[in-house]
Amino acid sequence: MPNQDQDQRFLSSGILVLSDYLLSKELLYPLDADLPRLTIGNLLLAQLRLGATGQDQHSARIEEIRNKWRHAWEQKAAREIHMRFELWLNFLGEYKSSHKGHADRYPVEVKQRVILQILSGEVAKTAELDLLPDMDLQLRGSLHPGEFIWEKEVASGFDKTSFWYLFGKLNAT
Repeated sequence: MPNQDQDQRFLSSGILVLSDYLLSKELLYPLDADLPRLTIGNLLLAQLRLGATGQDQHSARIEEIRNKWRHAWEQKAAREIHMRFELWLNFLGEYKSSHKGHADRYPVEVKQRVILQILSGEVAKTAELDLLPDMDLQLRGSLHPGEFIWEKEVASGFDKTSFWYLFGKLNAT
């Protein structure tokens, strides 16, 4: 996961081109070479992580752009849900076929599930979001509850009820 400085750089860069991104056909919008691609999910995740440490200075601007381009925002979010769902489904399938070979990737791959949770509040229901509860049941059966798996300083941004899958590790056997 990125650190606080990277999240701040990403958010600052993303805000500058957010309107252009929303009006473009691109789902994964390029920023600086060392930053992740701009997506609504990546933007909201960085905002949530920074908010946990009191460093989010962009909420008002994001809300202003979201409201101005609401239809485009929702369309991008729906497309991203589809993409993130496929990535998450693929990881879970790989994990199911080889626990030992994939359990260690969980702290990175679970980002897909986190973003799906975040994006669920940005759109009306989608078929993918309707399938998440069944996938979560399978995940619960393999997850050993424990400590928050990302950096401790951002843990307060992720409540244990909504983001339960960030509090544990996958069984590797």
